[in-house]
Amino acid sequence: MINGRSMPDDMDPNYAGEYPHQPYNGNPHLHPGEQVLLRIIGQGRWQHPFHEHANHVRILARDGNLILSATDPNSLAGPALFTTTTTPGQAMDGIFYYTGRGLNWDMYGHDSASADGLAKLACTPDKDGYNTGNPTALNYFEWCQDHNKPLQVAPFGDVDGGGPVTLPDPNILTNGAWFGGSPYLGPDATARATGCMPSGAAQSNAPNCGTTGVTPPSGTIANSPGGEAGFAFMWHSHNEREITTNNAFPGGMMMMMLVDSREFAIDESN
Repeated sequence: MINGRSMPDDMDPNYAGEYPHQPYNGNPHLHPGEQVLLRIIGQGRWQHPFHEHANHVRILARDGNLILSATDPNSLAGPALFTTTTTPGQAMDGIFYYTGRGLNWDMYGHDSASADGLAKLACTPDKDGYNTGNPTALNYFEWCQDHNKPLQVAPFGDVDGGGPVTLPDPNILTNGAWFGGSPYLGPDATARATGCMPSGAAQSNAPNCGTTGVTPPSGTIANSPGGEAGFAFMWHSHNEREITTNNAFPGGMMMMMLVDSREFAIDESN
C-alpha cells in the first residue's frame, strides 16, 4: 500500500469519495531542487523493496532514530539507497530530491540565439554548480554545467540543435496521454521545442508559422500544449509480483513521482 491505496487508485485525487478511509493519493510533486520526505514502514512478514526512480534516497533515520556520524555527532550519516528495503517491523525516514544533474543536456530547452526571453535565462553556478542566485527564476536550481546543451540533433522548434539524440517524428509516433510533446520541462519550453512562434521571431529550425503561431504537435486529453509539462518517474516495488492488481499490470505497490516546472505552484494545503 502507498498511503493506504494501491495502483491505480493511488493516482486518484486526495479525498476521493470512493476511498473514505484512505484520503491521500500517492503522487508526490516537487520542483527541481526541492526535497520530499519519505516515511516508509515495513508491515506484515515480507520484505517489500521500494525503488524510487530518478535519484537515490538519503536515509535520515531508522525507527525514529537519526543516523549520525560516529566522528561528528552533529552530522547525518545515513546511506543513499538505490532501493529502500522495507524490512518487516522497521521504519525509516529519507529525503528525495531531483535537479536534473547528470542528464548532459539542458532540460529547460534554453537557446542563447532565441528571441524568447525565457529561452535565454542565465545560469550562474553557486559553489555546488547550481543556479541558486534567484529563487523566483524558472530555472532555479538548474545544473549549470548542462545549460544551453541541446538534446535533439534537429529539433522542430525554437530550441538549439546539434545534440546527441534524434527524437521520433511526433506526426508518426503517438506518445500517449502523459507525454507533453517534448522532453523539456514547462509549457514554454515544450511549445518552443515542438511548435513555433509568430513570424519574425529569430528561429533557425522553426517552420514558417505566419503571424499567429501554431499549436504544437503535442497535447492530449490529459495534457494540453499550454498546460503543465513535467516529468513523471515511476516509484514501485522491485518485487515484480507486487506491481500487479489481480495479476494485471500495472497495479499494486506503484505510484508516480512528478517533477513540476516552477510555473506551477504545488498545493500542500491538504
